[in-house]
Amino acid sequence: MPKRSITPDRIHLLAHANPASKDVVRFEYRDLAAYLDAIRAALPNSLRLTYNRSLFEAVEHPGKGGRRDDALRVCDINDALRDPQTRAIVAVSGGGYFSRILPHLDFSPLADRRTPLWAMGFSEMSTLVNLVASYRCGRGVYWLCPNYLAWKIKPPAESRTAFSRFWSEVLPEMVGCGGHRAGDLKHAKQTKLASPADLKATDLLRESRRPLRAKIVAGSVRPGLVRFVGGCLTVFSAALAGPMRARVRPDGKWLAIEDVNEAPYRVDRALATLKLEGWFDRLAGVLVGDFHTGPDLQ
Repeated sequence: MPKRSITPDRIHLLAHANPASKDVVRFEYRDLAAYLDAIRAALPNSLRLTYNRSLFEAVEHPGKGGRRDDALRVCDINDALRDPQTRAIVAVSGGGYFSRILPHLDFSPLADRRTPLWAMGFSEMSTLVNLVASYRCGRGVYWLCPNYLAWKIKPPAESRTAFSRFWSEVLPEMVGCGGHRAGDLKHAKQTKLASPADLKATDLLRESRRPLRAKIVAGSVRPGLVRFVGGCLTVFSAALAGPMRARVRPDGKWLAIEDVNEAPYRVDRALATLKLEGWFDRLAGVLVGDFHTGPDLQ
């Protein structure tokens, strides 16, 4: 008998860098359950939400190695990578303590995958996004971690509106599942955006579709399709000595880099790592993003 075709419907959430507790408070959700219920309610009916709640409830101990749930985090991601029903792996925030588990993650199931798998995140999740995208059916999206909206948009009621629309419209559109829950589309088309929350959420949707604009500071740019690698500079460069070295190559690609609150000497060190690896001799171009600093690093 022919094999039954698989239509991946699983959206798997990660809180494997920063736990979600601070973001839940910032959004002013009642508790973690209310936060997760809000995501589930916003997703289209065709998508199934999964997560390991204990990883969202983890507590960071900076003086004790950060997190003590490495084995559980490894199992959680490996399960999502192995499952052909996984359509997208979405990191809800950036943070730290993720890169050290990379040697224990098994990306080999992606070599035989026949349907796209999306990985979305930024900052500490640069490595996950690049490694997934290095496979034929991998799709890496270095973009908004949705919990960032709690810190970007005020007041909390407006950030919750944008958060909901991320799950109901932005994510489904990216992974090819449309937007809105069943029965909501006709109503949505008839509804005028009037409140500040609606307008800010709409700005978010426009941002996901907006053409990239940049200033050329050296060389020239030719029209055509390009492939990007990179992300957070310090995270990305540090991982080149690990699993990414064989999978993520610079040849003919554009390197996109950004970082925040890093001292100039640390940025210099990360760039030197790329130079020592020969990256700048093999890249087609470099796209430099935001490198803003805090008040102590001006």
